[in-house]
This record gives sequence, structure tokens and C-alpha cells, in this order.
Amino acid sequence: MGISPETIEEVLKTANVYDVISDYLNLKKTGVNYSALCPFHTEKTPSFIVSPSKNIWKCFGCGKAGNSVKFLMEYKGLSYTEAIKELANKYGIPIKYVGNIEEDKEKTGLYAVIEKVKEFYIDNLKKSKEARKYLNERGVLSKTISTFLLGYSPKDIKELLKFAERENIKLEDLEKIGVITRSIDGSIKDRFRGRIIFPIRDHSGRLVAFGGRILLSENKNLPKYLNSPETKIYNKSKVLYGFYEAKDYLREKKTAIIVEGYFDLLSMYQIGFKNIVATLGTSLTLEHGKLLKKFIDKAILMFDNDKAGKEAVIRASKILLLYDIEVYYCPLADKDPDELARRGIKEVKKHLENSTDIFDFLLANFKRKTDIKERQKILKLYLELVSYIPDRAKVGLLIDKLSKETGIGKEYLKVNSQNLKEKIENKKEGGRIHEKLSYNEIIVLKALIEHRDYLLKKFDKYDKIKVSEYFEALLNSIINNQIEEDVIKEIKSYDVPSDPDTAINILESMYYKWLKNELELELAYNRDNLKNSDKEAENKILEKLINLRLIINKFYKGGVVNDT
Repeated sequence: MGISPETIEEVLKTANVYDVISDYLNLKKTGVNYSALCPFHTEKTPSFIVSPSKNIWKCFGCGKAGNSVKFLMEYKGLSYTEAIKELANKYGIPIKYVGNIEEDKEKTGLYAVIEKVKEFYIDNLKKSKEARKYLNERGVLSKTISTFLLGYSPKDIKELLKFAERENIKLEDLEKIGVITRSIDGSIKDRFRGRIIFPIRDHSGRLVAFGGRILLSENKNLPKYLNSPETKIYNKSKVLYGFYEAKDYLREKKTAIIVEGYFDLLSMYQIGFKNIVATLGTSLTLEHGKLLKKFIDKAILMFDNDKAGKEAVIRASKILLLYDIEVYYCPLADKDPDELARRGIKEVKKHLENSTDIFDFLLANFKRKTDIKERQKILKLYLELVSYIPDRAKVGLLIDKLSKETGIGKEYLKVNSQNLKEKIENKKEGGRIHEKLSYNEIIVLKALIEHRDYLLKKFDKYDKIKVSEYFEALLNSIINNQIEEDVIKEIKSYDVPSDPDTAINILESMYYKWLKNELELELAYNRDNLKNSDKEAENKILEKLINLRLIINKFYKGGVVNDT
């Protein structure tokens, strides 16, 4: 279900770019515009300009630009829909929806239920001496408990059931948010009974799931940690624990410390390392990488030093490098970040300062090894990681460095790196359709799938879009609701923006290209007619030629026609 085109249009008309951005940045008047230090890159002289008259903003340092919606998307890591909702709330605009209204109502209900359950857990932590004692022994401060909304799930399920009855919460809703499970015989079980509860929030602060840690006195056969299953409101591939609490610090420092566990994060956070997120045992995903890239340029991986931890470092590195994020590895020997943090700030700082660029780390390992097979393994891994980097200049520098340090010829390394590159070429943005379309064409198709009604209303020249037969076929199939489900799924999986205003700009550019070509053909045709015409006809054709040339010149001035 989506927001109605009428609501989007009203939000875009109402939202004042100065009003929105001044909530987040210190804007200073410079002539008719306002300026500030850009929040999206490091600078000492303000190059971020806000134009109230045009209702847009642009940074002349990093090139980012847009309207109020785009600013919130970039600054807060919101989706287009989330940004529209936030602006609608700011200006008191009622949000109307189109599509499956029942599904959205259900999600709204589940968000309300999970909030109530969170309060139940928080209340029970206050009542449980055992749970509070455990957190105290782990060194968790009361302020940290409050910031991260920690709670406790009682051992007796009756407490949860009584609470649900008191709050008029249906058991099926508790099941839908993953708090209870049903056995084959129909009996109900409390997933998190007897556990410390870690509420998990998404990037916008909404509560979406829970994690639970068993108390030491409980059954040793039970798993130490349990997380909510995926639900209608929780997609673990999109959520990083602690991201919501950390995002202002991530933006400020442009660096993320990435750890694995709840207590790793809490212990580091409470001694001052607040630019920190946790994967919770889940592999870093493309969605995580996409989210982090909006806030950081560098990541420091602080994973356990066992085999599983080292494998997780490599998997995470691939995702981060794919988004052109620098990767540093912080080896921890026998400790984990939680233990390290409890030794104090100085100890953590020392380790972080000794973090090594992932490629330097691999090179150092290569030099230490004497076994040929081990060296080959490291060499292959180095080249594999290089092949994930989109910046070819960086790739060249890393290949040069590897050649210099190992004595292996550059050409051999380049060929091997390119072979690996081809194997993962489409990992970030898909393959089958992506190979046949340009970046801008994918933006248009994705936006049309997600905002079809709005785009059909705002742009009416689809029959004049002449780019390629393949693109036109996909375009028409979406417009006519005849596109296959698997094609929709692939297009939506591509890591490109899908806001309709960007799509309209691209569509208009495509239309102008078509119009320019048509006008130039007409110009050539009239030139030919001029050779075989009488004086009166000649004057009319000359007048038409002049007008056509003036129109065509408009398309060449100021870059009206852009490459797509």
C-alpha cells in the first residue's frame, strides 16, 4: 500500500525547504539564500546552499541536491515514503493511502502491540531483583538500561497472558510479533520467558522486534540468545541494533564501529563510543551497507577473534567495500568488545588506534606466512576484496601496492582481479535486467512500480519516450499493469533511488531528447523544401526554420538534455 498522489502533491507544495532544513542545520543568510556546513561531507567553509525562492538545496562541495523530501532521505536515512510521512506530520497534512489499506492497518496495530509489550518487559525488569542483579554484574549502567529500553520477560507465561488480557491484546497479535509460539498440540509458549529483553528499533526509531538473553541460573541447554523471527514489521536484513541511537554520532564521525553482540554494543556505548552498531550474529547485508553509506565513509570491524568471527569480517568487508566504505579490522586477541570496554576507555582507544586497513592486514598476514598454499589463499582473498570496490582508481592503487609488496607482476594481478570482478559484477544491483538498462532507466522503472498513479498523473508523454525497445517494452508493461511478478521483484531489488520527482526529471530529459531529434528532422526536411519553393513559400519556411533553430538551441543551452 502506498501514499496517495494527492497527499504527496500536497506535501511537496507545502514543505518549505528552509523551514525543514533549519530544524537540523544552523543556516546563515547569504544574500537571498542561506548557507551552512554540509552535513554530508567534511568541510571547513560552507558550501551547502538553501534557496527558499526555488525551494531547493544544493551542496557545491559534494554535489548532493534536492528538495525537502530528499534532504530528510539523505540526512535521516529515510525512504521516500517515510520522508513524505514525516513532512505530512510536521505540517498537519492528513495522509491518504491507496492500495491494500487492510494490510497497513494490520501493521499499525502490530506496532501498537509491540510498544505495549515493551512496556510490560520494562516494568518487569523493575520487579525482578535477579534480572537487575545480572545486568549490574555485566556492568550495564541504569542510564544505558533507560536509553536502550532494556526489560525482562518473567519465567511464568501467566504474567504475559494476564497482561495481554488486561490490555485487550489478542494472542494472535502476540504470535504475529514473535513473542509467543504455538506447539503442534496448540499449546502456547513464551519465546522469551526468563530472559533479559533487548528491544530492537529500526532506523527511524520504531520498535520492530526483541532480542533475549537467558539468565545464568536458567536451563543451560537453552540457547543463550534468541531474537524475534521475521514478521510483517521486522526484516532483519534491514535492521542494525543500535543504529537509531547511534545515527547522529555516525554522521558526525563518518565512522561506524561494528560489533556482533548486544553487550558488546552496550558496554562500548556507555563509555563514550556511541558511533556503534551491532549485527546480532546476522551477516551484514546489502541493505545494511546501503543504510550505512548514507552516514559513514569508514567502518571498524570489532568481531570475535575465533574462526567464525574472522569469516564474519570477510563477509562484512565485501558488503562495505561494495558501497565504497573503507574497512578497518580491529583484532581482539582473546577478548570480545564487551570485555575490552570493561577494562576502560584507554584500552579501547589503544585497540581502535591500532586498527588496520583490511588490505594492509592481509598483506601483513601474507608476509608472515611461509607456506605457499596459505600465501595463495591470502592473495586470492586480497584480489577478491579488491574486486568489490567500485572506484577503479582505488583498485589500481591497491593492485600496485600488492605488486610492490609481493613482487608479483601487475598485469597478472590485474587479470585475476578482473576475472573475479566479472563474477560479482551484478551482486549489488542484480543482473539479468540490469545488463540491458542504464542506471537512469532503472530509476524510472522502479519509481513507476512504486508510485505508478502519481507518475501517470504528473507525466503524460510516455508514448514519446524512445530510448530502446527493451526499456519501452518494460515501461509499457508497467503502465498497463501487465508486468510479471519476478520482473517487478528484480527491478525493486536494485539499489537505486525511486522517488517520483527524480523519475519525472529523467522522463522529461528523455522526452526532450526525442523532441530535439524530431525538430532536427523537421529542420532538415524544411531545408530541403527551401531549395524547391517559390518566394512566398520560401519566407514561410525560413520563418519556420528560425523558430525551429531557436527551440533546438534551448535544448543545448544549460544542459537541458542530459545523458541517460
